[in-house]
Amino acid sequence: MNVAELLGQLGIAPYGMRHAESVYDPFSAKGKGYFGMLPTDYGVATEISADSDMGQYPLLVPTLTSQEVDWLLQGNEPTESIYRKAEQYAMDRMQQGLSPFAGYGDLRIPVGLLEPTR
Repeated sequence: MNVAELLGQLGIAPYGMRHAESVYDPFSAKGKGYFGMLPTDYGVATEISADSDMGQYPLLVPTLTSQEVDWLLQGNEPTESIYRKAEQYAMDRMQQGLSPFAGYGDLRIPVGLLEPTR
């Protein structure tokens, strides 16, 4: 058994990695999410996830407003609107045969950041 396998059994992932759900591929590279590294009160976040009957999916998706993104980054509980938008975005991607999580070519500008300022 190598060190990576031992760490995986202990539930510990090296920095920049996350523990995968597959026992055949216990470590998968952590991506940058849809927006890259976003500052939070507790450091940085690339994604915030949720679970439902459809499986795990990201909450930080391009269809959120800038206020919704800020809300999540402040550590608040997701609103019903955030859940609804994130689940719909995940379902749309899965129907296209894609992971609900951002891949390497999926960096986006949040729709909310494109809204005109008042």
